[in-house]
Amino acid sequence: MSRKSLTYTCAVLAALGLSACNSAESPMGVTKKDLPAAQGTAAAPGAPAPAAQPGTTAPAGTAVASGAAQPGVSRTAKLRFAPIVGAPIAAATPLSQRLSALAKAKGIVLGTAADTDNTHIMKGYFSALPDGNQTTIIYVWDVLDPAGTRLHRIQGQEIVPGNGTDPWSTVPPKVMESIADKAIDGYLKWVSGAKT
Repeated sequence: MSRKSLTYTCAVLAALGLSACNSAESPMGVTKKDLPAAQGTAAAPGAPAPAAQPGTTAPAGTAVASGAAQPGVSRTAKLRFAPIVGAPIAAATPLSQRLSALAKAKGIVLGTAADTDNTHIMKGYFSALPDGNQTTIIYVWDVLDPAGTRLHRIQGQEIVPGNGTDPWSTVPPKVMESIADKAIDGYLKWVSGAKT
């Protein structure tokens, strides 16, 4: 990563770390209504796949997963995924599908935006930064309580080869699926020691 990109990445992560997030704001303090549709919000995991239309956002919500809870996961805990911010629908779709499948396999009960008994809300923020002949994907997952108070943060980055006018075009589905795996693993590690 070049020095300029590294400085920018550090600045973005610092801004994310210092921000006070609530359910209506991004980590940078920009509200959803301030986000351009193209940057926008992708479907939450478990939501029906929307018709692909450039510059549109997808509806939020997930289906309730069945299955026995894994050790350390409270049977009363119910997780809802908020719409994903910053990743286009093409990149967010494999991420969302993997989140839903893995959550179900791990016994995490998923809720919808309409549910009043959600214990946690998980909201993901993504950026794709071109850097020479590669692209860096920066991701941040905030685990919020129902009131929008941040309880936990999971963050990281992935580097993929390739660069172009649209850095997201170089990101393969398997990278987004790997990010989903890390998000679920990070949530399970945290929630196993959290009081719900």
